[in-house]
Amino acid sequence: MNGLDVRFADHLRASGWLAGAPGVVIGVSGGLDSMTLLHLMRGAFPGLPLHAAHVDHRMRDGSDRDAAWVADICARWDVSCRVHTAAAPVTSEDEGRRLRYRFFEEVRQGLGAGAVVMTAHTADDQAETVLFRAARGSGVRGLAGIRPRRDPSVVRPLLPFWRRELEAHAEEHGVPFREDPTNRDVRWTRNRLRREILPALADAVPGAARALAALAETSHLHAFALDELLDARIEAVAAGSGSAAAEALSLDRNALCAQSDPVLALVMRRAAARLGGETGRAATVALVRFVRESPSGRSVHLGGGVVVERHLDELLIRRGGHASRPVDPPRPPPRALEIEAQGGGEAVFAPGDGRKAPVRVAWGPSATRGFPHIARIPCDHVPFPLVLRAWEPGDRVEMPYGRKKVKKLLLEGRIPAHRREHFPVLTDAAGTLLWLPGVIDPVTAAEVPPGSRVCCVEVSFEHES
Repeated sequence: MNGLDVRFADHLRASGWLAGAPGVVIGVSGGLDSMTLLHLMRGAFPGLPLHAAHVDHRMRDGSDRDAAWVADICARWDVSCRVHTAAAPVTSEDEGRRLRYRFFEEVRQGLGAGAVVMTAHTADDQAETVLFRAARGSGVRGLAGIRPRRDPSVVRPLLPFWRRELEAHAEEHGVPFREDPTNRDVRWTRNRLRREILPALADAVPGAARALAALAETSHLHAFALDELLDARIEAVAAGSGSAAAEALSLDRNALCAQSDPVLALVMRRAAARLGGETGRAATVALVRFVRESPSGRSVHLGGGVVVERHLDELLIRRGGHASRPVDPPRPPPRALEIEAQGGGEAVFAPGDGRKAPVRVAWGPSATRGFPHIARIPCDHVPFPLVLRAWEPGDRVEMPYGRKKVKKLLLEGRIPAHRREHFPVLTDAAGTLLWLPGVIDPVTAAEVPPGSRVCCVEVSFEHES
């Protein structure tokens, strides 16, 4: 069997990643994986300029000595080395990852067009990633795991190889490396997966790690095929010419509404993603509801700065502030009060019958004014803007046991006839009814997760003041 060095070189040549590259940036932590990657690259491509990039996260005492050690080894190996020290100690895995990739890209840009960044992710990392995402309930794209090429400039050449292969190569060739003591700390999610959960899973299900890595490839194929099918469906429901412009998508709402809910959800998620929009599960459910039920002139804001607007039979998906054509700002219906996902203060709700209801909006875990009726709305679970308006015939509320008419709820709540006609209701941007002050509690507030951003809407009626 060919050694790792031969198989590694063959894999890289077949990939074509280094064609025309003026140099390669290798993320080097000093651990087994990255030091073996640096050693393999020196042997496989001796004429290619290599540049090691090390980040001192300042997460523990002695991290500066690791940085000095990496720089010393690189000097002995005649490899250029740059070290970046974090301005403040890094406190999370995500923060450290973002810091590393920013620095790697900075070094890469200094090498000129076509330079690439290499990271030392292995097949073991792939298995850990897929298991972690499966435990979090990720969909097919999440289960695709780590991709061999993150974007045109970041590649993972060790992804087909297992850590035990790297260990054998390092032992055979005397590759030096240092073990970060924090890698043994199972308080970190990755470490616990690697040291406790995956070994236990392998005992229970032999070959589990290989199966997880294979699942990543299968999921990637499925995700790629699904994107092609969804893009074709998006083009099929496009409204007019120029619908696939970089800044906006214009879709035929009637054609969208003809889709089943699962297909509509996937089409809208894909359409939003093409413009940089972010839609989790709750946002996707709200988005489907918005497409089917929202009146013309309304809009909903997604993560990533993407806005979805309904204009009669057209659904416009655009980047916020970059509309493909002039768009009138959505206006609330008559006698309605809009509550945006920022700001706060006091206003007056005047439903049109001569009566007025003071309204206060605040942000935080609790309200301070002490109005009789308070709704605490977790911002992560509903699309903004919220709308406080008078109820309308046909309004219904989703109850635990099914949908119920507002009219019946007002009667059951013994709301006097003279107050029922213009009684206020609170809805989200999709038109879903959230709250009847003094009649039903907010339907979203069964439990507000710790740390959630909360919008407090307070209402007082004239007869209560």
